[in-house]
Amino acid sequence: MTFSFDSFAGTACEYRLRGERRPVLLDDRGVRHPRSARGLAESYTRYEDITDLALTPYGLWLGALDSVYVIPRASFANYDAPERLLEALRARLAELPDGQRRLEKMQRLDALGRRARVPRATWALMALCVGVYLAQLLLGVEVTLAGRYSPELVAGGDLWRLLTANLLHSQGQPLSFLHITLNLLALWIVGAFVERPLGSSRTILVMGVAGVGAMFTAGLFGEESVVGASGIVFGLVGAMLWLDYRHAAELPALWRFPRRSLWALLAFNAVLGVVLPVISLAAHVGGLVAGALATALVSRQISRRIPTLTRALAGVVVVLTAASVAAAIADSFAIRRAIERYAIDPSLLPNLSPEELNYYAWTLATSPDVTERQLQSALQIAERAVRETHRSVPEILDTLAEVQFQLGLDADAIRTIDEAIRLDPEETYYREQRRRFSGERARDDRPEYVPRGDRDPRPTDPPIETEPGNPELTA
Repeated sequence: MTFSFDSFAGTACEYRLRGERRPVLLDDRGVRHPRSARGLAESYTRYEDITDLALTPYGLWLGALDSVYVIPRASFANYDAPERLLEALRARLAELPDGQRRLEKMQRLDALGRRARVPRATWALMALCVGVYLAQLLLGVEVTLAGRYSPELVAGGDLWRLLTANLLHSQGQPLSFLHITLNLLALWIVGAFVERPLGSSRTILVMGVAGVGAMFTAGLFGEESVVGASGIVFGLVGAMLWLDYRHAAELPALWRFPRRSLWALLAFNAVLGVVLPVISLAAHVGGLVAGALATALVSRQISRRIPTLTRALAGVVVVLTAASVAAAIADSFAIRRAIERYAIDPSLLPNLSPEELNYYAWTLATSPDVTERQLQSALQIAERAVRETHRSVPEILDTLAEVQFQLGLDADAIRTIDEAIRLDPEETYYREQRRRFSGERARDDRPEYVPRGDRDPRPTDPPIETEPGNPELTA
């Protein structure tokens, strides 16, 4: 017998919802309920698969082995329906053979879930990202050059870049603030969900492994310039997935995130990585896998005290991060002199790609306080990049033309940009550059370069997860 009003009697009872949504229905075996907070799709959860129940002013949280489901209070036809639904579910659970044990465990989980835990590791990483971003804005592009990820420079000994690249964000263009804002917001949300069950020490380890894994994977897939914290963000998403699939019964419902939402986020990121080539999809995937694997190693007994070895390894990650930042700071003070040395002796950069050389040349050419000597260095580097690409890449020709123009070689700049126009006649940016070089446009009025399709971005307009230069990828 089924009742249309909110009550419990007989073999089934239902709790009406607003709009076209079907009511929450309790029968002898389980509960039929909305799959998401707003959608019309439904799920059916058996009583023995319920792991935790929690009630907040927002609504009812139903933790199950397959996910966590949230039914907002505003969805119910009656305001006090969540309280009565909670009591009805507890009554059904009490009828199970191990019902009393289940209820006692849920009581402990509910108390744990409401305990205030400060996500210290997450906040520390966010503060570090903000500090580094301010340094990028105040000290200039040298900060990015000294800390960005480059597989060639890492292979040459700059190991600190595996960590510092995760703290940097794109700069010098409108998406810069959006890049760091989105990453900070994601860290704030995702980090808390991971740090609550794992604790700060385990979370630091996961973050460190995810960051290194993200950059290493980007290098394996040939991405030569990457910056951004999203590799760590996706490492934390991987941690969330591992925890929810392997430790669902140990987690309070309030500490869990709906699995469908996590998979939707990953699917959206995959599509975005294809549509926007400036996003380092490889870094995201590498961070995701590394974060999940690290969580698998440190979360075998998440309810127990954190082992001394784990705390020690977390300390090592903190020390290595501090040392990496210090190394990058020291390198940033000498970066322009280093670029000049590269121009004087190209053998110092035997393995750098033309795209990476193009990045250095453009960075010098467009710096507001560049010196004549540095422009001469940029000219040699740009000419080398043009030679190695056999004058076939319009973006690299444009960099050479820009350097020539900054040196006052206007006629040379016009001839060079004409080559770029012949290679890509549909690109209006190169035509506007020519107008600037010929005096039809103000010298300081550099046109905006808008990436088209799979074309590389200008070094000054790095993608969300990259650095200025190399078509930079963002993470």
